[in-house]
Amino acid sequence: MLETGKISALQMGMIIYPVLVSTAMLGGPNVMAQAARNDLWLTPFWSSLIGFLSVFIAIQLHKRFPGMTIIEQGKAIAGTVPSAIMGLLYLLVLLQVSGVIVREYADFIAIFLKETPLSVISSALIVVCAFAVKGGVEVLGRTAQVFFPMFIVPLLLMIGLVFPALDPGNLFPVLDRGLLPSIKGAITPLGWYSEVFLISYLLPVLANRPQGTKAAVWTVAGAMITMTIVNLVTLFLMGDALPNILFPIMDTARYVSIADFFENMESAVMAIWVIGAFIKVSMFYYATVLGTAQCLNLTCYQPLIWPIGFLIVLFSFWGIPSFAELGAITLIAIPAILAWSFCFWPGCLLLYAIVRGKRSKAKEVPSG
Repeated sequence: MLETGKISALQMGMIIYPVLVSTAMLGGPNVMAQAARNDLWLTPFWSSLIGFLSVFIAIQLHKRFPGMTIIEQGKAIAGTVPSAIMGLLYLLVLLQVSGVIVREYADFIAIFLKETPLSVISSALIVVCAFAVKGGVEVLGRTAQVFFPMFIVPLLLMIGLVFPALDPGNLFPVLDRGLLPSIKGAITPLGWYSEVFLISYLLPVLANRPQGTKAAVWTVAGAMITMTIVNLVTLFLMGDALPNILFPIMDTARYVSIADFFENMESAVMAIWVIGAFIKVSMFYYATVLGTAQCLNLTCYQPLIWPIGFLIVLFSFWGIPSFAELGAITLIAIPAILAWSFCFWPGCLLLYAIVRGKRSKAKEVPSG
């Protein structure tokens, strides 16, 4: 086994929660409001369904093939040659998605650091993440545990401070166009919630595996509740203007003003995004490195960290010439790729394993 470290189910949840929420919280309200309008509060429920499905698939695969990641499970189910082809495509997806996440981070930070080249911002993030990945899953778990309060507290503080300015009247009329707009608004976030399938790389290293299912389900539920609250706050604050505001959570921070002294909390939003992006990129980075090592049958994954880090930075620019192109990619292409990679393809593997009666010879491990 390439990874010898152990984490708790709670630490797994603290890793995956920012993975699901960080991207969705920054631009999600704008994306959902374009289709759902004032019914965007309902879209996290629809989009979270694929998250719960991804959890179910990951847990069932883990029960049949305990101690294996999705790459190893593919080998056990489909055989050497088909799994090698599928594994290569899967790793290319992880690499491309990691590059897009890094580019999103760099473009957002560039709002504050206008004179700093995007390449410097991207490279700095990858260098920090590389050291976290090099430390292994235990370092990822402990880092997420330390940073988790710093991710949540600024968000709660900001919501509390803008609470007096909220106008619940912006919620009405409720469902005046039926359920369809809220379902359409959930199409892009489907890909974000499917990222919970990354627990496939963490379930084998859980110290308390029976708690894995509960932790994963609560993580998806927590992400759904968080996004519902963020959507409601931005809707109550901005009303009909919400679909035209690129980063609603940033504008929400600008509404904070107490006695002309405590105001302009954009730095809090940046802190949330930096922490969330660090954990998210580190998790995707770790999955890419570990999966590549397993595909190549290496005895350790550390030698791959810096080469793959370089490729992630390269992919953050390749095919993304501008911020407009990035927006188009993240609205349609990336969510579709994520849903296919983290839900449809693993679901097909699980179905094939069930039909063919395939399972690991190792003793089945309870996960919930």
